[in-house]
Amino acid sequence: MHFPNDENGDVLRRMEASGFDFSVPHDVEFFAVFRTEAEADTVARQFVADRTGGDPVVAIETQPAERGGMELMVVKSMVVTYENVSAFEQRLAQRVSQHDGYMDGWGVLQE
Repeated sequence: MHFPNDENGDVLRRMEASGFDFSVPHDVEFFAVFRTEAEADTVARQFVADRTGGDPVVAIETQPAERGGMELMVVKSMVVTYENVSAFEQRLAQRVSQHDGYMDGWGVLQE
């Protein structure tokens, strides 16, 4: 496969090199960090609303972040493609930026 020369492309190339199966859906974890629990909860509630609207969000969790603040993890089931990961990451980033947070990456467990 060909992936763009950016951070997501680099991650996907490493996944491909390790034999990752891109042909089936996986649970992809996306992370963001906020100064306060209230900010994290506000964005979490937006994704809960999406889930009740039929979006295949598997899990939404908040917990204290290692470096302070609150971490939000949104797990979405998807076929892992550059386009799918980037589109969801952008959607999360838009919501995060409205609540004084920052993106903290994404990942998927390889089986």
